[in-house]
Amino acid sequence: MTDHAASLRQRLRFIRDRLATALISACGIGVIAAVLAIGVFLAVEVAPLFVAPEVREQATDGASLPALASLPTDSLSAAGEQQQWQADGRELVVFQRMASGLELAGRVEAVPPSRRITALAALQGGRALLIGDDGGGVQRWVTLADQDLPVPASRYQALGSAPIRQLIALPDRQALALNEANQLGLYQAIGGLRWQGQAPSGEALGWDDQGDLWWGTAEAASRLEVDAEHAEVSWRSLWLPQHYEGHAAPQQRWQTSVSDSRDEPRYGLAPLAWGTLKAAAYALLVAIPLALGAAVHTACFMSAGLRTRIKPTLELMEALPGVVLGFIAGLVLAPWVERHLPGVLALLLVLPLGMLSGGALWACCSARWRQRLPLSWAGLWLMPWLALLAALALWLSPSLERWWFDGDMRSWLELQLGLDYASRNAMIVGLAMGLAVMPTIYALAEDALSGVPKSLAEGAAAMGATRWQALWKVVLPAASPGIFAALMIGAGRAVGETMIVLMATGNTAVMTASPFDGLRSLSANIAIELPEAALGGTHYRLLFLSALLLFVFTFCVNTLAEVVRGRLRRRYQRLGGST
Repeated sequence: MTDHAASLRQRLRFIRDRLATALISACGIGVIAAVLAIGVFLAVEVAPLFVAPEVREQATDGASLPALASLPTDSLSAAGEQQQWQADGRELVVFQRMASGLELAGRVEAVPPSRRITALAALQGGRALLIGDDGGGVQRWVTLADQDLPVPASRYQALGSAPIRQLIALPDRQALALNEANQLGLYQAIGGLRWQGQAPSGEALGWDDQGDLWWGTAEAASRLEVDAEHAEVSWRSLWLPQHYEGHAAPQQRWQTSVSDSRDEPRYGLAPLAWGTLKAAAYALLVAIPLALGAAVHTACFMSAGLRTRIKPTLELMEALPGVVLGFIAGLVLAPWVERHLPGVLALLLVLPLGMLSGGALWACCSARWRQRLPLSWAGLWLMPWLALLAALALWLSPSLERWWFDGDMRSWLELQLGLDYASRNAMIVGLAMGLAVMPTIYALAEDALSGVPKSLAEGAAAMGATRWQALWKVVLPAASPGIFAALMIGAGRAVGETMIVLMATGNTAVMTASPFDGLRSLSANIAIELPEAALGGTHYRLLFLSALLLFVFTFCVNTLAEVVRGRLRRRYQRLGGST
């Protein structure tokens, strides 16, 4: 009976272990499947952005021709918002619309000397003009608020070599170009030539009350379907400067909110990607020295008793919600830094020099004082020294501002260096997000340094190496894969941070390297604009593209960190470590 009970217990333990293993494996597979499902979902939402536009002739099943709004009959003139344009050979004649009527503003050569203008069309909004010539070329000109004459903006790919016969403006700043060889091309103001093919027989007849274009003859007509919902989006338009309406030169812009249909939306992702990397760079600039310095000190120099208290405290900072740090940074830190800007900049210089000078003074002290102030407790006895230096820097900063910056450092920065100071800027984000990222880097780097076998440092010391030499030549190289993984995971956290960037910056999508300018990151932009984006529209899908970029970056960074961490474990095994 006893043997039977023991056998039954053993079988139950076996079944329990099998079930636990299966449950753990299922959970792991579920996590992997969830990550892949998120990536696939984002890719599916983004894919329609890059579907090639198409123009199709749609059969009408013998339906009679509806009442149509006629197209402009004069292909050599076009009417804009404030101007009237007319072609005269290779010149464009510009008339300004005044209260008393049209007034000649001037003439401008629009095509090369060997060509002449054959077609004109004003795009939606009336602030841009398409010009077709007798060589098949199509180009776009835009009006400027401070100039009477338009300026060239884009020269598109030519529609063959036959002369352009007609340009038909479509919604969403698109246009159809028809040449003498009966070739039809679809152009978009930013995207350029997006489709070309053979035109249906006949000619463009007009628009029906549904906004559809009819093509053919009065006896046999069909509806022309233009499937180009996202024609303005391409990899080139997302990342390279584009010549938008109202600008004299190409610009990098993200501006999706427009007051009316006459305004042109700007879909450049480069300012958002720049803001993301800029915020992460300034955060890592703050977090990496503090985190690695603290990790080295606690792992290699700090006493065991103090380490058991300091390490959990620093790791506990990782639990601070980003929204709390962003709230404090936006409402407390940013105004305080703005009022004490010289003092803050002085602190950024004084504190590192103060730590170095404190270490130099400790090295110059007698053995008796070095015994009273042991290096293992430097984290505590340095605090009064640094607090004294910080108080001195803040106390002297008003006098320094009067002596060196004529009493107003912000005005001096603007006049002398051309730097405009925004209240919520990249420096504020770097300080706040650096504090958020620092515990992650510290915890992983400290574990990597603590995991280095003690025999390595002891062997180096036995061969006559100093503690610094043993750290620099032995411990840090052995722990470098783990430290690299810590930096990568910290960078991934910084790139994906939302609330701190959202609350501590002005959320202005500008591309500058100045720490005193604002920024807008991809994650913050998603949080701001997704609730107001039209479902399925270009704006909506571009926000999903932003999310996909963040997903891919974070996935690659974390994967790289895990690969490096595996390399670290294998190195420890070869060195005889316990891991």
